[in-house]
Amino acid sequence: MSTNEISGSNELCAQDPEVMTFYNLRGSDKTTILRKKELQRLRKERIENKCFRKKEKIRKAKEIVDNALKIREELHQKYLRAEPWLKEQERQRLERNKRFTTEIINQPPDYRGEWDPYVSDDEFGTSFELKRTGWEVEKFALDLARSTVGLESFTGENHLFSCSGTIIEFLNGICSVVTSASLIRCMDKDEQADELKINVWLPSGEKCEGFISNVDLYYNICLVTVHCTSNLPKKSFNDDTGFFDLYGNHSKDVVALGRSCEPWSLKVASGKLIPRRHRFDCEELLVSSCKITKIGVGGPLMDFNGNIVGMNFYDKKETPFLPSFIVLKCLQHFKEFGKVVRPLHGLRVGNLHKESLASLEKICHEFPKVCGVIVEKVEPSAEHSEIKVGDIITHLDGMAFSNAAEFGGILLDRCVTQMLEKQNLSEDCNQMISLKFSVKTRGGISEAATRTINTDKFTPSGLNRWPLPRPIIVRQYARGVLFSEDWYS
Repeated sequence: MSTNEISGSNELCAQDPEVMTFYNLRGSDKTTILRKKELQRLRKERIENKCFRKKEKIRKAKEIVDNALKIREELHQKYLRAEPWLKEQERQRLERNKRFTTEIINQPPDYRGEWDPYVSDDEFGTSFELKRTGWEVEKFALDLARSTVGLESFTGENHLFSCSGTIIEFLNGICSVVTSASLIRCMDKDEQADELKINVWLPSGEKCEGFISNVDLYYNICLVTVHCTSNLPKKSFNDDTGFFDLYGNHSKDVVALGRSCEPWSLKVASGKLIPRRHRFDCEELLVSSCKITKIGVGGPLMDFNGNIVGMNFYDKKETPFLPSFIVLKCLQHFKEFGKVVRPLHGLRVGNLHKESLASLEKICHEFPKVCGVIVEKVEPSAEHSEIKVGDIITHLDGMAFSNAAEFGGILLDRCVTQMLEKQNLSEDCNQMISLKFSVKTRGGISEAATRTINTDKFTPSGLNRWPLPRPIIVRQYARGVLFSEDWYS
């Protein structure tokens, strides 16, 4: 390098002393250095702005909290100033409550544990319930609907109950309707209500007055007579017990019918026969899966061939029904004796098929092809018969049966025979009825035996419980004195 070049380089360094602060092999120029300085300045500015925003946010939050505390303090001071007035208002409210009070009796719980008395009729099946069953079943249902009526009862001006019924007889302008005794039962006890008024609604909407003819609270059945000028079609209950043979290979499909107290208000619900004992006391009850409401109580249950196979009742999970042949036997007793007579034998029985599979396995192992009922309870009056809980009864007076309903039917027939022979209709008579049971004792003590129960008493009407929703009673008091009472059922 020449002397001139060296001197020129020194002159450039002298002009910009900052260039001498570092040694860059890549030969950075002044523009690069300035750009880096600018980036550093911008970064520093962003950091300062971020810190400023954070401080401003903290300041505003503190200001909001301070304002909230100030407002709360002001409200507290206002409350302290208004406290005497609030206490006076509370005192006046308590005084008013002392003068006017409301009492609610049998108030329903928030959950649906029992029968809700306000269930809508729209929950009775669906609008197209039978469309999947075929037109033939619909025709049978429409034919039976002509004999299905709606009923409502009143005690004075108070509504008591609404349900359905079936016309079983029409002669000389008088028709007979069979329905549930819940129609005429007192709301708060198992007795027939006083000052009853009954309205019978025909399918067309015509309303007629009905009169109680016969009642039996054991089977919860009653007969209502109606004077009507229209020619009303009647339907008969089926007396064939084959449908209830749960061991048979036949259809278990059924249809429940009901009617509201208004024109053309037919309700239908389809289901199947369920092989299970119902929780109600009545041993003869069977169960179907039809979904109905209380409007369907007393209405007919039809099989898919158009036969009436039972009369419906109501429960929260399933539909219990009284088999048709039991209804027919009750009607026969009404005609012959004016009441239902049934011997008080002191045994409570249940169907074998209600037992668990483990229990049925043991029973079938001890007694192959056994058929009958199992003893669930023995009253003191029957203890001398040596019949024990768990025994299986297969025959009654030499007649075989497969379930508790058939067992009850044989008892009713036995009473008819005995009563017609003796022509003695008194409940407290000394007429002795001898019942012979063929019993299979479980546990290997005895394979089979004949036990006899002699009785001169009949089953009382109130023996079975038929739980209904208790009436909701709303009472209004003025200064401790009752001035109004409303009943809702």
